Amino acid sequence: MSLLMPKLLFAADLETYKNFRNPQQRLDQDYPVPPGSYTIRIDDRTFSMTIPEGRTAATYNRNDIDTQNYREQISEAIKVLDKNLPNRMLGLIGFWRKDQTGTWPFVSTYGATSIGTGLYLAPEWESKIDRTSDKESLWADYRTLESLVEKTKGTIQQFDAKGNRLGRKETPRDVVVINGRQWAREHYEKAAIVDLPEETVDTYYTGVSENSYIRLIVRAPYTASRYPKDKERPEWVKQSSAFIAQALTSIKISAPAGSAEPDFFTVDESQNTPIEMLVP
Repeated sequence: MSLLMPKLLFAADLETYKNFRNPQQRLDQDYPVPPGSYTIRIDDRTFSMTIPEGRTAATYNRNDIDTQNYREQISEAIKVLDKNLPNRMLGLIGFWRKDQTGTWPFVSTYGATSIGTGLYLAPEWESKIDRTSDKESLWADYRTLESLVEKTKGTIQQFDAKGNRLGRKETPRDVVVINGRQWAREHYEKAAIVDLPEETVDTYYTGVSENSYIRLIVRAPYTASRYPKDKERPEWVKQSSAFIAQALTSIKISAPAGSAEPDFFTVDESQNTPIEMLVP
């Protein structure tokens, strides 16, 4: 699962598996996850997503998430497993499939199509910063698209064909709508360099509260420049894109239960981004 969601903790199983060197491996062994729709309650919301047929491995958070409880406990608990784990990211659902790239017998690599979701929790002190103070810039409100985009900006290291570093470049951003909900998306394509295969990576962000957001990472083992959509694609590329499309179109996040406040990220479903624009 390292290709899918590197070093993400599925907190529901922390206590059971914290003594194992590789908790993810043990989870996959003891709790196989069949294809189907899965729902996780996050405070007063629900997050649901479908694990498509044909996945090689899958994991999901088996407990509902009380963010206040986890925000207080997660930092210390994660240290038990790995000091390098991000201390405010909880795994939700993740899955992947192996893709035999190329045409037999000219198979060049074995890539993977993977999708992973995680819930980011801002540290408690972040929400207590006085917005009129000189520390105001440290604080984010993930209920607004502008703040979400600003605080989740990312960069990617660029390389030449020989693998030499060319410096970092900010990844492009746009806003897409999935099932009536806005997501800020980073998109980049990585050409094959030296012994590293090409891939397309899309990272989506949507806010769920003042100090939390959901991150979705989609990886495909090909690039549009190599397999443009207006040309006939190999069967393995078609299967990979169909796998991604099925998962993306299944994502739903409910409005807060009993809340009279409008959800900034919810728009009319007539504004949904066409799926062909979401899939590499």
